[in-house]
Amino acid sequence: MNCEFLVGVDLYLVNDTNRLSILAKVHKRLANLDELRKAAKSGVEMCFEKERDELGMKVESRVRQAEPNRMLLLKAHRQQRDAKKERIAQSSMRRLIQESKYKESVRAAIYQKRAAAEKKWLGLLEEEKSRVRERVLRVQRVAKSVFSRREIERRRLKGQLEGRLQWVCLV
Repeated sequence: MNCEFLVGVDLYLVNDTNRLSILAKVHKRLANLDELRKAAKSGVEMCFEKERDELGMKVESRVRQAEPNRMLLLKAHRQQRDAKKERIAQSSMRRLIQESKYKESVRAAIYQKRAAAEKKWLGLLEEEKSRVRERVLRVQRVAKSVFSRREIERRRLKGQLEGRLQWVCLV
C-alpha cells in the first residue's frame, strides 16, 4: 500500500496494532479523498452541463435575435437591388428618349434641308419657266412681225399684181 500520506512517520518503528490503525486511517482518508474527487468531478460535470445549457440557450437566443436582423438585411439588400434595377430602367428610358429626340431632330433637319432644296429647285424651275416664256414671247413677236411683214409684202405684191393685171387688161 502507498503510505505517502503519512509524512514523517516511519512504519517500521510502529507496532502492528498501530500499523493497522494507521492503515485504516489511510484507507479512510483515501476513501474520503476518492469521494471528494468524485463529488468534485460530478460538480464539475454538473457545472459543465449547466454552462453548456446556458451557452446553448444564449446561442439560441442570439440566433432568435439575429433572425430579425438577418431578415432586415435581406430586405435592405432586396430593396437596394430593386432600386438599382429601377435606376437602370430609368437610365435606359432616358437614353431611349434622348435617342428618340436625337433621331427626331435629325429627321427634322433632313426634312428642312429637303424642303429648302425643293424650294430652291422650284425657284430654279420658275426661273427657267419664265425664261422659256420670255423666249416663247420673243419668238411669237418675231413670228408675228415676220407674219405681218409677209402680209404687208403679200398685199404689196397683190397690189402690184392687180396693177399689172389692170395694165395688162388695159393694154
